[in-house]
Amino acid sequence: MKSIIRRFEEREGVRGVIICDSSGLPIDSNMDIEISEEVAAYVTSLIGKGKQVVEALKEGTLKFIRLETATGGKSQETMVALEENLILIILK
Repeated sequence: MKSIIRRFEEREGVRGVIICDSSGLPIDSNMDIEISEEVAAYVTSLIGKGKQVVEALKEGTLKFIRLETATGGKSQETMVALEENLILIILK
């Protein structure tokens, strides 16, 4: 797990990396545990809604979510990769 976090940490602009189990419980992170838990809870909720949309559209299986945000002219993004037993959250 640490090698996965290190690999993404080294990329320019990455603010945080969180690895969760399939239920959304943080397993490892390079962020404060309270922030990791809060982000994981919101992302897990988003994943549930995303899966509902994919099922309603009969589009297969949800694998990746990308959120782009902007504040004061500065853009940020959150990327969520869903694997069989893990959720990878990257804050950039």
